[in-house]
Amino acid sequence: MPVGFAILRGGIDPTTGAIYEDQIGLTCAACHTGHVEYKNVSIRYDGGPAMVNLGEVERVIGLSIGYTLILPWRFERFASRLEKIEGRSIDHKKLRSDLELALQKIKKQKTASDNLLTGQGVSNLDEGFGRLDALNRIGNQVFYTNFLDPVTGELPDPLLKGNFARNDAPVSFPPIWDTPYFLWAQYDASVLNELVRNSGEALGVSAKINMRASAPGRPLFESSIHLSDIARFEELLRGTDPFSSGEASGRKFSGLVAPRWKDAQERFRGDPAWTIDETLVEKGRDLYRSHCFECHRGPVNDGAFDAKWPEDSFWKAENPDRSAKGEKNWVEIGGRHYFNVVQLPVNAIGTDRQQSNVLTTRRVHLPQSLALNPVDDLNKAWGCGLPADRSADPLFVLALMDVVGKTIDQWNLANDSSEKAKQQMWGPRKNCQNQRVYVGARASRNGKEEDLLALEPQYRARPLDGVWATAPYLHNGSVPTLKDMLLPQGQRPSSFCVGGRKFDPVNVGLVTKLRANDACAAGLTDFNVSLLGNSNRGHSFEGKKADITKLPPGIIGPELTDAERRALLEYLKTL
Repeated sequence: MPVGFAILRGGIDPTTGAIYEDQIGLTCAACHTGHVEYKNVSIRYDGGPAMVNLGEVERVIGLSIGYTLILPWRFERFASRLEKIEGRSIDHKKLRSDLELALQKIKKQKTASDNLLTGQGVSNLDEGFGRLDALNRIGNQVFYTNFLDPVTGELPDPLLKGNFARNDAPVSFPPIWDTPYFLWAQYDASVLNELVRNSGEALGVSAKINMRASAPGRPLFESSIHLSDIARFEELLRGTDPFSSGEASGRKFSGLVAPRWKDAQERFRGDPAWTIDETLVEKGRDLYRSHCFECHRGPVNDGAFDAKWPEDSFWKAENPDRSAKGEKNWVEIGGRHYFNVVQLPVNAIGTDRQQSNVLTTRRVHLPQSLALNPVDDLNKAWGCGLPADRSADPLFVLALMDVVGKTIDQWNLANDSSEKAKQQMWGPRKNCQNQRVYVGARASRNGKEEDLLALEPQYRARPLDGVWATAPYLHNGSVPTLKDMLLPQGQRPSSFCVGGRKFDPVNVGLVTKLRANDACAAGLTDFNVSLLGNSNRGHSFEGKKADITKLPPGIIGPELTDAERRALLEYLKTL
């Protein structure tokens, strides 16, 4: 099958008790397999952002089933092919009936979601290629679709209609190398525990789960998730703890690691577009230390940087600038080491805030039958210290964490897991929300001063190893090349084409239009930065003051000269 697809073996539906047949589903690789092309040479690398449009995949599958039913020769060709694969004759009447049921289900789901959004007076934003509003999609699956009656399609409570949200915060598929070592994952630094992160994603791509009613042999939160496999995959990605090697100079990531420019360069030996200018690299290293280090920290694999600024090494448990603020570069939890990613308020970094809104504003209604109280549940189970929330409906992110936690607990119960096995699967990190999101607030209510819940969204910065292979840039994929990222925000392209794999090694990223009003080739989508969720503002080098603490929001450093941009770009290629 294509990369990113796998078979979910048949079993018993935890909601209905009915037997379901083998199904095709998505794996992590569907969204996290990078691919670039240059001069008709293709390079594919694990863990990079995929240039796929899952919304289009859904649409095309529906059309394919429809055409197969409408056109007799297509149906016969499909049936014949299926018979060859299975090595037996197929009941054509039953096959047609099964296809018709599948198409009806797709149509019904599409009509229902369209009607919900029309009723709300909104519509989905175009995710396009290379992006997905994963958080909102997960929320819709878990807190809307999972409540639908499998026969009638009705909801047990009309208030659950409000749980369905439009896709309005699409983000680029993030590269996942190094991720097992990040203290906080996701762009908004919203997830601490890796088993919760991966299990939540499994629920988001339609793993079966009983969230309707407990029944004999079918308890609430029983699911089709293969939890032990999920835990094993994460360990494969993690590799060996780099701190087991002793001295900082010998530390490195194993498991899934970033692709290197020099490895790709071997494919194009002699091509000046891929040649690295070492003189520029040396200048770029100094510029990186001056302008990028504060957030992205020292480079992962640059011995020259570590030799020049040994106390600022990525592999140092403490860097002086962070220690001065009472922070560590690396933290140890339960014998494992985690990189303490730098977090910045969205207002300070100035990038598009749509994704951060999902974390801080979306709420969901929970049926009483689930007996969930996310704040209390998480505080009781994990000691999270979450502040009280007086709203009738909980924040979506906390509700999701609670559901995923209950799902994991139910899996362990059903599989009679030992305490040791549970601890190994959970790992040493808690199922808690990022406390930096919560800020104290006081307000007057009924003549009294009260503490109220206030939220300050954050985005996290990641190390830049393999950054050359992660275009387009910014969390929402709004900047096509690394060179454009180093330009003042007003000079970045206002429109570019997405969906192709052609790579520009000079500007490092997508091949862009010659003119903003040029049409995109057939099959590609036009990324327009003026649309909601598509802003390319922020993270800009255009400051006029030497003191970066006095720069306005969204401006993170001084305006670079062309020569400085070229040198910094050359250095970023080598990371």
